[in-house]
Amino acid sequence: MKPLIHLIQPPFVQLNCPYPGIYYVRAFLERQGYTVTVEDHSIGLFERIFCRAGLTRIFADAGAAVAAGRGAANRQTLPIIERFLSEKDRWLASIDRLVAFLRGQDREWGHLLGLANGILPGGPRFDDCLATLRDAKGGASGDASADDAPLLASKLLADIADFITAVLDPGFSLIRYVPSPSASLSAGFHDFSVVQAGLDSYILNNFYRPLLEEEWKNLADAPRLNHTGGKTPLIIGVTIPFPGCLAGALVCAQSAKAFFGNRVTTVAGGGYVNTELRFIEEENFFDYFDYLSFDRGYGSWDAILKKEASKTKAAKEEVPLYKTMYRSGGLIIRDRAIATGSKADTGRGTHIDDEAVQSVFPDYSGVDFSRYIRPVDNANPMHRLWSDGRWLKAYAAHGCYWHNCAFCDVSLDYIRCYRPVDVEALFRHLVAQAKASGVRGVHLVDEACPPASLLRLALLNREQGLPLVFWGNIRFEKNFTPDAAALLAAGGLIGVSAGIEVASERGFRRIGKGIGLGEVVNVCAAFKEAGILVHAYLIYGYWDEDDGEIIDSAETLRQLFAAGLLDSAFWHQFALTKHSRIYAEKLQGLHPALLPSDDSSGGDSPGGNLPGGDSPGGKKIFALNDLSFAGEERFDRFTAPLDALLQSWMKGDTSNPVNDAFTFKVPEPSVAPDLINELLDSYARERDRSRGIVPVTEKRCEGETAPSRALFLGSGPIMHLTGKGGQGELRWRWRLEDCALRVKAAGAAANAAWMEKTAALLKEASCGSGMDAAELFSKLENIFDRDAKLVWKTLRRQGLTVF
Repeated sequence: MKPLIHLIQPPFVQLNCPYPGIYYVRAFLERQGYTVTVEDHSIGLFERIFCRAGLTRIFADAGAAVAAGRGAANRQTLPIIERFLSEKDRWLASIDRLVAFLRGQDREWGHLLGLANGILPGGPRFDDCLATLRDAKGGASGDASADDAPLLASKLLADIADFITAVLDPGFSLIRYVPSPSASLSAGFHDFSVVQAGLDSYILNNFYRPLLEEEWKNLADAPRLNHTGGKTPLIIGVTIPFPGCLAGALVCAQSAKAFFGNRVTTVAGGGYVNTELRFIEEENFFDYFDYLSFDRGYGSWDAILKKEASKTKAAKEEVPLYKTMYRSGGLIIRDRAIATGSKADTGRGTHIDDEAVQSVFPDYSGVDFSRYIRPVDNANPMHRLWSDGRWLKAYAAHGCYWHNCAFCDVSLDYIRCYRPVDVEALFRHLVAQAKASGVRGVHLVDEACPPASLLRLALLNREQGLPLVFWGNIRFEKNFTPDAAALLAAGGLIGVSAGIEVASERGFRRIGKGIGLGEVVNVCAAFKEAGILVHAYLIYGYWDEDDGEIIDSAETLRQLFAAGLLDSAFWHQFALTKHSRIYAEKLQGLHPALLPSDDSSGGDSPGGNLPGGDSPGGKKIFALNDLSFAGEERFDRFTAPLDALLQSWMKGDTSNPVNDAFTFKVPEPSVAPDLINELLDSYARERDRSRGIVPVTEKRCEGETAPSRALFLGSGPIMHLTGKGGQGELRWRWRLEDCALRVKAAGAAANAAWMEKTAALLKEASCGSGMDAAELFSKLENIFDRDAKLVWKTLRRQGLTVF
């Protein structure tokens, strides 16, 4: 009998929309004929805490903790905590309306919040935000408004979350992508016993466990589980995309086993499992999860379900399952391909994975998107995209088509095994999901979207009248030309995020980025000209990086912001990972200055079904990917100054020298002060030159690349007669400007003729994927003869793209 499969996203991930992992698995399993239910416990737990009943419990327990001298109160924090306690009634009266407002409801409450007159509660984040708004508007009281209410409301929510963290639960956060300090999940070999101790936390015990108990009772009473007299097996799958989800995932599995006993089988997968648990030797982890599913997951699920179906048959020898780990007889049974990173078999599991990643799309049917909030963490228009929107999340390709950056986990499936999806099928699916859910925004997640896939998606979306808007990750590479960016904008693309990592030519070469600073400037300029938002990721703290390179990278970034080429950015401190190319090269004898300090395995993975040896201190390997290395602590001092610089630049203040942000001595930047402007000038010259090149009309040789297409993105041309003698022009709109084409002709009839023919030609070139560029130019020659080149150049400046 087929089991009921219940898929769960544990807290704490995101609150504005569902994370996609379980919805991909759901679609795959339902295609196989299984009955699948899904629950997002991130938003579910949020609803339990941030409501009147939840805060009533919070304030009662916080008051008792403060009275008893517990919590994190000290001379500095006690006045802030007392402020919250004194405003308890205001918080209780406001919380439901605050959450409703962040859900896009109760807009009237935003007008009250925008008054900022002390009627509503507040906290340090709210106060700082209000002061910043008032400073920006002249400093007078009352300068906040209803337009600022989403930002102010988000700060209020963050304030009450800080209160919970400070007084009751130091491991709590609204969203936690990184592990909490109490979980002892620092780089290197991690102590699972400390992780287990962290499961006994205030929020998990008092809010999450009751939520789980209620869910299990509802699940047990559901007809789908009891139509066979209570004998239908139950499988609970939990995704762990980030370390911050680990504690919730373990509590979820623990609670399910306590309630259902042997009737339930638990499975864990997701990004954290894929990167951190490949070398796990800690058998006790399997007290919580019966199976660990790795990499794409589809083939692993197929193997797990087949094994579970065979339980009723005669016992068989325990054998490795495709991309799966489980415990049997006290030993961990593991597929060797998981730990070694070697190519998996070419049998059923691989075939299932390869087919599914290209054809399975996330199924969000039945999701109540109105439950999700839209917090505005930052007023920056690009930075807020991550949280201020309900997005249908999907990927345009599995893996990275470049997969060569030295710092990245290039040996793992999610980077190495590149598979593009069927764009037409993806588009049809997303449109159907948008119509069913009412959510029209799409966030293309995971690795960089292939340029050809993005362009095809934009063409399909434009032809259908823009039923979607979308944004996602890219690479700053040469295929994103000004014409490609214009086409993507016309097709509904609103923003891109991409890695610069180290903004210097030396840095690009060292990490194998495959681009130079010129490409970065060209792509950013093309997107900004098209009106598309641009975000950049950067990394500092490479083991062989000196202070001068960090300062030069920061100065280059300042110039990029000053030139208007970036909207937002984020610094990451370099993390050495066991699955990176840098680490593989280290094992081969390269990078002698790189000295990992906490990896005793020497790159060898645990073997077969037996543990591979204890880590230092007698602890068995639990999570292992990030590795500490000698000297990494010297880069910690750069974190606060670099973050402060970014905050200033994202607000438009790029005038101060980079060095002013550092409280310690750093070198002066060695890059030219006009470096980016010089590259920007080169971009403009090349853009204008390329627009003047007319397409070749000769026949193409066999084997050559496909001919260029021409697509007209302007509005419908209107014929307009002016002056005496029937002189005329075609007029249209493009990029918020009036455009025109004027050609001298002898008499009104001739003018009417060229305008009519050209208007018809541009209309033809504006449909679908346009028309062959050489064919279009040939038709312009038939209309304008020797003036065709001039007309071509005019059109290229005013909406005619070639790609």
